[in-house]
Amino acid sequence: MNIEIQAQHSDVHPRWRGIIERRAQKLLEFCKDILHLHVTLVHSTHHLSGSEEVRLLATVPHTTLRVQKVAAGMGDAIHAAFSALERELQTFVERRRRP
Repeated sequence: MNIEIQAQHSDVHPRWRGIIERRAQKLLEFCKDILHLHVTLVHSTHHLSGSEEVRLLATVPHTTLRVQKVAAGMGDAIHAAFSALERELQTFVERRRRP
């Protein structure tokens, strides 16, 4: 699996990169067919409503899965996004197994 991580309005903190790489490896337990995972971390620059957003784009054969989550902290947003992508992958694999 090819992993691409980018950040908007901030840098990718090494701790976030580690969390992303561990969670990406865990995704392979659900679906070994993931070809590419694109992760975008977006930091809100608004001074009153600062929030963190994570966008995940996973490419598997014949489809692309997209997840977007927002949370108060980047770590929480990363975990929420990967949990949602795990659910999407489980649904994808179950549908693919049906005759």
